[in-house]
Amino acid sequence: MDVLAQLLYFLRLVIHLIYQISYLWELLKHLFQPRVPFRYPTSKIQHQPRRNQKYSRSYIADPKNRELQHKLIEMLRGDSATAKRLLKRQRQLHKGKSDNWYLEKVIYDLERDRRCL
Repeated sequence: MDVLAQLLYFLRLVIHLIYQISYLWELLKHLFQPRVPFRYPTSKIQHQPRRNQKYSRSYIADPKNRELQHKLIEMLRGDSATAKRLLKRQRQLHKGKSDNWYLEKVIYDLERDRRCL
């Protein structure tokens, strides 16, 4: 009986070893997979002039626009990423409006939402 118990224990160890070897085999198989070599583009990329800009030049240059931008950034406590996200969302919802309109809309929405608190 003692020999049979030892034989079963040895068989369990062999099965466990087989599982470990198969797991390692899968890991090594992924490690040594052939990789696709990097190829540099053969044709030169031609840069197009920026005719279709997302924002008009007045968005940056207009002093009224600058005031609204500073007011928005102040309201958001310097979080310019949030300001960009809010402006982008308004541009998606209301296409074709002026830059000042988008800024005023975002500022109005913020003021309206903060009054409700």
